[in-house]
Amino acid sequence: MTTLLSTPLTPASTKPEKLAWLMDRYFRLDRDYALISRLHMLFASDENGELTSEPRVDPLTRETRGLMLVGNSGTGKSALALRTLRALPMFELAGRETEGNTLYVTVPPEATIKSLAGRIAKDLGYLDINPRAKAYEAWDVARHSMQKRGIRLLVIDETHHLLRKGSGRDVEGAVQTLKSLLQGEWPVAVIIAGVYKLHNGIMTDPETDRRFPKFELTSILEGSREAQTFARSMQLCADKVGLSLPKDAHLPERILFAEGGVVGRCIWLAKAVLSRALDEERAEVTLQDASFQFELEYGAFPMSPFAQGSWSTVRQALLDGGWSR
Repeated sequence: MTTLLSTPLTPASTKPEKLAWLMDRYFRLDRDYALISRLHMLFASDENGELTSEPRVDPLTRETRGLMLVGNSGTGKSALALRTLRALPMFELAGRETEGNTLYVTVPPEATIKSLAGRIAKDLGYLDINPRAKAYEAWDVARHSMQKRGIRLLVIDETHHLLRKGSGRDVEGAVQTLKSLLQGEWPVAVIIAGVYKLHNGIMTDPETDRRFPKFELTSILEGSREAQTFARSMQLCADKVGLSLPKDAHLPERILFAEGGVVGRCIWLAKAVLSRALDEERAEVTLQDASFQFELEYGAFPMSPFAQGSWSTVRQALLDGGWSR
């Protein structure tokens, strides 16, 4: 299914409104529900079994729990985390001037573990960390800021950037710091997200590794339940903006095959194909629309997944020819 976050469409909606609505769509897949189930491991439930924003704390160690969200680039880690948090009312994203119990930070490529502490503190309104402060002193400020603002969940996106080696970097210290966030006077639940380099780095410290169980975002497999969910989402979007998909062309399946099931790229291509037909004010999407968009992105191929003919025949011909993008 899709998540509708913007103003709903009406019969009077204009083409620009439909295009804007379409590009804002988020395809909710099976992995969305899998993430929510993992949040139940990090946070307590109320008497009705509903998720709360209170982290689960081990009664013996007084530690909270973490989660590692890993996958290749394009697998939709950031979109999954942000959309899930925004869809759950118990989590409210905090900012410098916005109250909330959840802080979402993205680590830039040049960041160090010390600069991450400064970014967290700054995002919560503390602007005066001494540039000469040691890393542990900066983290004292960051943790105090989280406690003062009532942050219970910290999401660190692109965490793998902290594990880059080089001058002024402390990879071991970064791994230890991630573990320490689950401990102390104000432990918070922590979700770290990144590419597989993150998992490899965390594995170097078994104590940290076991505190951050891995949730791996893989590609959508052909014929899987998630592939069916993707196809339904594309059909729902088409219906909503008044388009019909080509009959018996298996367009969603072709898109998944073309993009290797990589979620972010598959969703982008699906929306771009629908947008092309909508922009040209046609009632039906065609294979030519998909072929045109695919070639814009990757260039021309002697034969692509959007060639005319039955999908089973085209697919087999591509496989026999050693299809590769």
